[in-house]
Amino acid sequence: MKLINHYTCYSGGAEGADSYFEFFAEKFHVSVVAYSYKTKHHKSENKHELTDDQFKEGVENVMKANEVLKRSKINQYLKFLSRNWFQVKSADEIYAVSSLKKVNERLQVKGGTAWAIQMAINTNKKVFVYNQDIAQWFYWDFNQQNFIELKYQPKITSHHFAGIGTRNINIFGINAIEELFKNTFE
Repeated sequence: MKLINHYTCYSGGAEGADSYFEFFAEKFHVSVVAYSYKTKHHKSENKHELTDDQFKEGVENVMKANEVLKRSKINQYLKFLSRNWFQVKSADEIYAVSSLKKVNERLQVKGGTAWAIQMAINTNKKVFVYNQDIAQWFYWDFNQQNFIELKYQPKITSHHFAGIGTRNINIFGINAIEELFKNTFE
């Protein structure tokens, strides 16, 4: 397969948005690294399994993210959440498909995707989130400390980007991923 300018999409190989990012990346000849922590359920042919030391590094960053998210009962999800750190760490830009909710006058990503997004914000990465509930792209504005609606369709501008999101992706989310790749690579 011919790669386009050595772009790499970092993802987690999960069902839903991760799988669609992987599908469209391959369709547009972009390499994929699908991070995972020891599991037989991860079926991606692009699987990259974390070492125990990498897992520990991921957990440290999950705990930093939780200082903002303030969620409980996270220990049972650490193998998934620590994997998110490496998607973020490896990428310069993060593209996510999920839903946004208002928390204390600010928009926050729902579900497990919030962890990767918060880790990206913590490390000053460019963050774009497609809110599939209203079919709209948002970006994280570091000055306003909030998600702001994008007035245009985003374009991948870094050779190292993460493509992540909800397992419960809908048709709007799938279309948004496809359009992101078309806008960038066609």
